[in-house]
Amino acid sequence: MIRSILRRMAIVPEKRTTPAPNVGNFITELQLVAPAAGRGAYAFAKPGGGCHGFVQFIIHSDRRVVIHRLWTPEPRKGNGSMMMRSLCDLADRHDVEMALKVTPLGRKPYPLSREQLKSWYESFGFGGERWKLLRMPRVLAT
Repeated sequence: MIRSILRRMAIVPEKRTTPAPNVGNFITELQLVAPAAGRGAYAFAKPGGGCHGFVQFIIHSDRRVVIHRLWTPEPRKGNGSMMMRSLCDLADRHDVEMALKVTPLGRKPYPLSREQLKSWYESFGFGGERWKLLRMPRVLAT
């Protein structure tokens, strides 16, 4: 019962074995630029070898993914921004909402404070109250 209440409040994602077409197409295209790395994570490979970073998703619904984690081995070098631009472009193309909870990752001191990280996400179109943010897909010109 508690789980169903939390699910209605969008706190607990629905369990899904096969993504719906929107999310499924989003994930399929994502794997062209960031192959699956296991456990719901995708690795953004650098052209010359190595990795820009990783994103890990939870599939929430037919049209929404939750970014569980987004991290890079080299913070503050533009890798996160490159990954986020790619994710936003894919989300717009496939009409997918992206949600997240603002939580710094890594060793303390974090590269960005929670407030700075929230501002960074907001620069990509995320919005919301406190630390839970949502980005609605942008309508693409045809």
